[in-house]
Amino acid sequence: MAIITGALTVHDQAVLADLEDLVRETYQLWDEIWVGFSWRNYTFDHVMRVRNLARTIAARIDGDLRVLEFAATLHDVTKAYDGEIMMRDGKRVLDADGFWINEKLPPARQNRVTMLYDQMGLTNTVHHHSGSEIATALLLDYGYSDEFCAAVREIIRAHLKPRPDSTPAALSLYDADTIDANIGLPAFYRNIQISLHRQEQDYARRGEDLSAFLAQNLESYLRTYLGERIPTWIDGKRNDFVEKLTTEEGREIARARIARLTADVQAMIDELDNFDTNAEHGRLAIVRRFIENRDNPSLSAELADLSTRWLAEASPTNGAIELVQHFQSEVNGVE
Repeated sequence: MAIITGALTVHDQAVLADLEDLVRETYQLWDEIWVGFSWRNYTFDHVMRVRNLARTIAARIDGDLRVLEFAATLHDVTKAYDGEIMMRDGKRVLDADGFWINEKLPPARQNRVTMLYDQMGLTNTVHHHSGSEIATALLLDYGYSDEFCAAVREIIRAHLKPRPDSTPAALSLYDADTIDANIGLPAFYRNIQISLHRQEQDYARRGEDLSAFLAQNLESYLRTYLGERIPTWIDGKRNDFVEKLTTEEGREIARARIARLTADVQAMIDELDNFDTNAEHGRLAIVRRFIENRDNPSLSAELADLSTRWLAEASPTNGAIELVQHFQSEVNGVE
């Protein structure tokens, strides 16, 4: 298995299927629903979306697609260990590269990944480092060469901060990872969930019920959220992240996603003038569904149901159908 570049072999495909199952299983070993800005069902969906988008970017810049498949699948394999940010004397604790170190959040159960994590003494390492070490161990067990493992390791280590000599595949993963969390419709979905989680915590502290409030005030909530907060959020992401991307192809995709999201949000705002109908059949119905289904949600599961049962039963408007299609395209990395 000395060859790195080229199409996936039959063996590669079988190993990747195993690794997908292992990564999915690993994230479910923790019982905590929310930690920081992520919830338990978020990370696997994120990894699959990032792999799809990284593949698209790499194909345009002659990145090594074969090694990228493995690196993208495993790039966040230890992310669930990240608990609260470690503090010392009122300051964040940093590693040698200036990354924040998180308190170790131990899993409730064990599997191959978590046993390797403990055996290799990876506590207090940032997940791009620990993930690269776990990936190496796993791939060696599957019989991959030291050369191949080194290429995967380099990509995973660069996904938080590329180096001047990072490969096109590594730059593709970095850009895809940054875009998915911050720019476009999957990031909009993430914003919905993070915003509501924070509000739910605030309401609980006051002894109030957010669900009851939204049931009575959803239209006014959406007028503020879609009309004021989201446009400001989109502008912030455009200003903060687009120029930090490392490839022109990534920047083009980011700009296109921003333009698409801006148009979709404006269409949602326009639908507010006929709220009752559109909250059942329009784009707003999809947003309302995302708001209501916020108990450890999964965007992939939502889209699977929207594109099958809901589109068949809900008499959706053309705008709602288009919005589902836009979500599916971005989830699939089709740009």
